[in-house]
Amino acid sequence: MNQAGTLSSSLPSERRDIPRAALLWLLVIIAGGIWTVLFPVPAQGLPLQSPSWQHWLGTDLLGRDFGWRLLAGGIHTLAVATAAACLSILLGGTWGMAAGVSGGWIDRVLNRMMDVALSVPALILALVILAALGPGEMAVAIAVGVGGAATFARLARAEAMQIRNREYFLASRALAARGIRMMRSHLLPNIAGPLSAYGALHFGWALVNAASLTFLGFGGSPSAAEWGRMLGEARLVFWQAPAQAAAIALVLAVTVLAVQRIGRWGMERDGR
Repeated sequence: MNQAGTLSSSLPSERRDIPRAALLWLLVIIAGGIWTVLFPVPAQGLPLQSPSWQHWLGTDLLGRDFGWRLLAGGIHTLAVATAAACLSILLGGTWGMAAGVSGGWIDRVLNRMMDVALSVPALILALVILAALGPGEMAVAIAVGVGGAATFARLARAEAMQIRNREYFLASRALAARGIRMMRSHLLPNIAGPLSAYGALHFGWALVNAASLTFLGFGGSPSAAEWGRMLGEARLVFWQAPAQAAAIALVLAVTVLAVQRIGRWGMERDGR
């Protein structure tokens, strides 16, 4: 009995510690990006130079400091993924709330649009959008954000359909409240928690897709430090410097796992 009680009491503290470690990892990445802004770029060395005191992770194919670019690329990649996740929540949340509140033929049309959007792979849809917008960090954020909006639309619609049958919502509709006012006053406060919690999980997906698109060459300037672009450059010299590709892949994987752990923690707190 005492052993079971000890085990059950230790589980909540363990669950609380894991999000702290994930948050600490993200703070380290952000602090590293700020450090690269405050301090000058290290002097360029020889191509594919081994780690040294001047270049503590060596240099890349063009002789640039690999460690400095790894730190700078983290803040760029996180910024693009954050913008994409926020755009997905904004578009998908509005789309789903409009469908859930309206009902009738409007709901059926918007729901069919969700089905069509979900049937297309998000990365393919992002490539189509990038073909129209052209390369660039902002274009990558828009493409990934639009590609993930349908998932949030489905979640927001499901939440809205539950809320629209409650008494306070029916009373507000009986008082001839407008749709926008009801969405702002009754729907948004109730679905903000689920959308935010799922948004943290979605952030990992956005991070991977943004890195994939920059890996394919759709990012910003070729000289910009982005994890996806850096992984593409490290692929060219994999047999000469395999540690560079391994370092980028490891940092990207740990970042995605940290974000997803925070998202699961948020959904647990939301009771899902």
